[in-house]
Amino acid sequence: MTELNSLVPDNLLQTVPGGIAKLALDDVMTILYATDNFIQMIRTVADKSGGKKPESLLRMVYSADIIYVTHQIATQKSRKDNGLSINFRSLQQDGSMKWILINGNRTDEVYQSGTKSVPVYACIATDITALMVEYKKLEQKNDYQRVIAELSKDLFFEYEIATDTLTFTEQFREITGGNPVITGFRNKLGKTNKIHADERSAVAEMYTSLMSGRKQVRFEVRILTKDGGYSWYTCYASIILDENRNPYKVVGKLSTSRMVARELKSQVEPVRDPLTQVYTKEAAEAMIIEALAQQKKEAIGALLLIDIRNYKGLDEIMKAISGENLLAQIGKMLRNKFRLTDIIGRTGVSEFAVYLKDLPSDKIAYEIADSLCAEISGLYPYGHTRNGLYASIGIAFAKGEVQYQTLYANANTALVMAKKVSSASFEVFSAGI
Repeated sequence: MTELNSLVPDNLLQTVPGGIAKLALDDVMTILYATDNFIQMIRTVADKSGGKKPESLLRMVYSADIIYVTHQIATQKSRKDNGLSINFRSLQQDGSMKWILINGNRTDEVYQSGTKSVPVYACIATDITALMVEYKKLEQKNDYQRVIAELSKDLFFEYEIATDTLTFTEQFREITGGNPVITGFRNKLGKTNKIHADERSAVAEMYTSLMSGRKQVRFEVRILTKDGGYSWYTCYASIILDENRNPYKVVGKLSTSRMVARELKSQVEPVRDPLTQVYTKEAAEAMIIEALAQQKKEAIGALLLIDIRNYKGLDEIMKAISGENLLAQIGKMLRNKFRLTDIIGRTGVSEFAVYLKDLPSDKIAYEIADSLCAEISGLYPYGHTRNGLYASIGIAFAKGEVQYQTLYANANTALVMAKKVSSASFEVFSAGI
């Protein structure tokens, strides 16, 4: 009588649902003892024992699962604890499949298998067919969704807050050439060259806002592709809460620039100014009006009115010295500085208007205006004259429903204040000015 059934009467062991067995952890999982219920659970249509108890658990495994179970056995042999867990399918007499889970704990016994001494486990069998059927359905659904995601040109992602791990679909590797699993994301965010330098601070700010309780964000960002260039994407991200209403995951996607272009496609004829190659005043105003009408309630837009100071005299000097037109240079600078989705127009001889769409925060407009002041001042190389080139900029924000006339008037009020300073400066409209 073995140790297992010497401690418990055999008639009591026979009543345990699923059955009990003692298995040796050798290459075939030798059955040293088994109740009738256990044998009934694992017996298959392929069993040729003629009613005798099988000698090996592996012989009861469906043929297509033998390699799968062999790998499981090898894994069990390297476990550091005293547990055992193996699952497999068995083919039944009616042609159906039964999923069986074997769980066990190591005993003090050993079994001599050839020249090797192997441990013995006291085990119980459980029919997990219903559970596995549902699991396989879910797995197939997930595979389907994964394939659809990979066929899409969008980059889907999940961010696990606890592990600080950002995971993209495999499409990320195809487009960027990078590893789709990014560990230590929080510390890498401000330094990665995968995000264009001009957008890193904005992305970091969006990350902070999500971690601070914001439910959703939408912003534009340039991503480095494997060909060495940057492509525009629109990022959509939402926070996911656990059962205790605590944030534990962020899910979202990066939509390609062509998708953005379709969504923002203008119905206005984009006529350009011949000298600066930005939009004419009429075209820019019509496009801004259209953008304001399409703008979502939660979005942030900003209108920048830019007045180039000391232009007339300096333009003549620059033409004489280098043959270059200052306004043409400024037009080129503006086209290079702003996004393809932003609207840039020439509204006067030396005046420009720029409408920034879908800003992640007000702070971006401040940073852009500040850098514009510096860059425009740098166009004129003679710094020791009192009549150097500089810019005055007025900013007004569009939040919610705003009419163009109101937005323009607010930006112009801020511009008037900025022009009171005899050097490069910008002002932001508020009700108090």
